[in-house]
Amino acid sequence: MNKIVLAREMYDQAKKEGVTLSQLLEKLDPNSEGSKLSALERQFKEQGIVTKTIPEKGINASKVDAFYRTDESRVLFPEFVGATLRESLIADSIVQYLIGMTTPIEGNAYRTIYCKNTAANKKAAQRKRVVEATDLPKSRLVTAENTTKIYKFGNAIESSYEVIRRMKIDLLALHIRRIGQQAGHDEVLDILDVILDGDGNTNPATVYLNMTLDASATTHVLSQDAFVTFLLQFFPYKCNTIVANTAGLLQVLNILFPAATASHLVALLIGGAALPAKVQMPQGIFSEFVLLYEPQVETINGHAAIYGLDSRYAIEKVTEIGSEVQEAGRFILNQTEVLTISENTGFNKIMTEASAILEIN
Repeated sequence: MNKIVLAREMYDQAKKEGVTLSQLLEKLDPNSEGSKLSALERQFKEQGIVTKTIPEKGINASKVDAFYRTDESRVLFPEFVGATLRESLIADSIVQYLIGMTTPIEGNAYRTIYCKNTAANKKAAQRKRVVEATDLPKSRLVTAENTTKIYKFGNAIESSYEVIRRMKIDLLALHIRRIGQQAGHDEVLDILDVILDGDGNTNPATVYLNMTLDASATTHVLSQDAFVTFLLQFFPYKCNTIVANTAGLLQVLNILFPAATASHLVALLIGGAALPAKVQMPQGIFSEFVLLYEPQVETINGHAAIYGLDSRYAIEKVTEIGSEVQEAGRFILNQTEVLTISENTGFNKIMTEASAILEIN
C-alpha cells in the first residue's frame, strides 16, 4: 500500500477532478492483484478503524470516535458517510434500473443535450445514399432550454455530537442505509414525475390508452393486443423496463403469464400434437423485461397506469460532486447536533421517445 497523507484538501482535489474521494484514493493507491480491500478500506485499516462487526471472528466495529483520533482519521469520516449512502442507493433502490447514465457536475446548474426531433430533422437524420462530394444528412444536438432541477435527497440524524461519537460505526452505517433507502425511493418518484410531465423542456410522455390501442378491450382491463401494441410504439427503442403499482403490475403479470398457458402446453404434449414452429425475433422486442414495483405510481384520470421505458436511453441522473459528504464534514468541524446525510441530484430525459405511459382506461 502506498503511504498517503490524508488531508481535507483532498476533497477539493477530488471535486476538481470530478470524482469521489474513494476514486481519488484508488488512483493514488491502486489495487494490487488479489487484493480484497478497496483503497478506502485500506485507509480504514491504516488508521485502525474497524467498520464492521464479525461475531464469528471475534471482531467488533470501532466506535465513531475512532474517526476523531487524528487529523488524518477525521478526513475519512465524510467519505465513510458518502460511500455508505452511495452503496445503499444502489443496493436498496430501483433507481439503477431506471437510468441510462449518471453525470457528475460541479455546482447545481446543468443543461443536458438533446437530439432535436422535429419531423424535418427526423427525415434528415435517416440513413440514405449520398452522392459523392455532397453533404451528409444532419442530426441536430441542442442544449436544453431549462436547467435540470437539482434537489437534496436524504435525511438528518438529530443527536448530540457526543452520542454520535460513542455509537458503533456499523450501527451508524445501518441508520445511513435506512436514509439511503428512503432517498432512493424518493428519487424513483421524481424519475416517474419527469417521465410523465417532462423535465421542464416541453417533453412530457406520450400517454397511450388501452382502449385506443385495442378497441375490443374490456374497460379497465389490459388486453394482450393493447400491451403488445404499446411495446411496439417504442421502436426503434425497446421497452425493456416497466414500472407499475399493485393494480398495474398484476395486469401485466396476467398478460405475461396467463393461468391457462401451462395446462394448455401439457395437454398438447400428452395428446401428441405438434408444437408450433420456433420463431426467432432477433430485435429482442418481446424477449426480456425488468418488472419494477412502485406502490406510489399515481393513477391517471383514475385509471391504473404502466410506465414503460428503454432504460438505456430514457433518463439521465445528474449528481452534484461531493454533495453527500459536505454536511458530514461540517458535522465534524462544527460539532453540531444534526448530521445531515443527503445527495444533491436531478433527473432529465435523454431521448423523449424512450419512455411512455399506458393508461388502462
